[in-house]
Amino acid sequence: MIQHDIIPSRIKQARVSRGYSMADLGDLVGVSRQAISKYEIGTYTPTEAVLNRIASALRYEISFFRKPLPADVASPSTVFFRSQRSTTKKSKDAAKEKIAIFQEIDKYLRQFVSFPKVNLPTIDYHFTYEQLDIQQIEKFAITVRNYWGLGDKPIANLINVFQKNGIMISVMNLKRNKKIDAFSVWKDAVPYIFLSSEKYSDVRLRFTLAHELGHLLLHANYITEEEIKIKVISEKIEKEADLFAAALLLPATTFSKDIYSTSIDHFINLKKKWKASIGSMIYRCQDLDLLTENQIKYLKDQMSYNRYWKSEPLDNIIPLEQPFAHKQAFDLILDNHIVTETDIIEEIGCEASEIEEYSFLEKGRLTPSSIPDNIIHLF
Repeated sequence: MIQHDIIPSRIKQARVSRGYSMADLGDLVGVSRQAISKYEIGTYTPTEAVLNRIASALRYEISFFRKPLPADVASPSTVFFRSQRSTTKKSKDAAKEKIAIFQEIDKYLRQFVSFPKVNLPTIDYHFTYEQLDIQQIEKFAITVRNYWGLGDKPIANLINVFQKNGIMISVMNLKRNKKIDAFSVWKDAVPYIFLSSEKYSDVRLRFTLAHELGHLLLHANYITEEEIKIKVISEKIEKEADLFAAALLLPATTFSKDIYSTSIDHFINLKKKWKASIGSMIYRCQDLDLLTENQIKYLKDQMSYNRYWKSEPLDNIIPLEQPFAHKQAFDLILDNHIVTETDIIEEIGCEASEIEEYSFLEKGRLTPSSIPDNIIHLF
């Protein structure tokens, strides 16, 4: 990589992405809050020793702070966070910087590979602040299923469907931002969904992905981040995204035919078929009026009695779906010796472990090889 002077805004980006205040970072590296502020606006330049301490504290490579910012990048759409209103500004800002960094990883890979083109239908409707009714949302979910040729059967692997249609999915370590479960955004005409690296069950992951797709299709072009702070709007869009997710995963025409028993064991069997949580299926039955109020109450009581609301049967048995697009891209350029592990880390500027997590690579995949490929061992 060509050596560049330190880019002041990279220090701020790295700090914010870790959820630190300027005072926090100053304490970690042994300088004042005022010094950090001056580094970030470019009034002062940190010495190499201080820069090394900043890089170590924030867990970025030195090259990150010398990497020019991307040019001519379009502003992203509104970022939709699960637990929107309870998510702090600091947490949202950290997540947004992580989005920007991941998109630089994505851009880096696009130098070498072509990802599937975005293939999403346009959901054309007149947005209002009133709650969409379930019939409208059912129609939108059917539109997506038909557009992707899914019919009305269970979706075997939702992540595969999303990524084959150009939706980029990543995992992020949000341990300092535990209220964030997932978030989504459009950037440069590409839809991104980001998941917390906290342990998911497969059924929860699938519902979360479908929920975020609901935001990307129904809300991204209509809602501003200021409007999301308004309780009635936040509640409206979260409810709509939940209804969309349920309609996408559990199409009414076929799911309704499976509801012929109120036995909790029957719903456990349906979980295997539909790869949806028992809880989400009960609420789907309620929304579609497939069961009486007493039957719904009975099922909910059974969920509480068996303590299934927190952990359901089969949660640890149904295999977890995993994103593949960026993993395959990294494997391709490494296996074909287009770049080395060191090249990747130097160009991107993140620690190897973080790039591996973002891209679902196995741990250690980006550890630089200690033995050159061109050495032949005779013994």
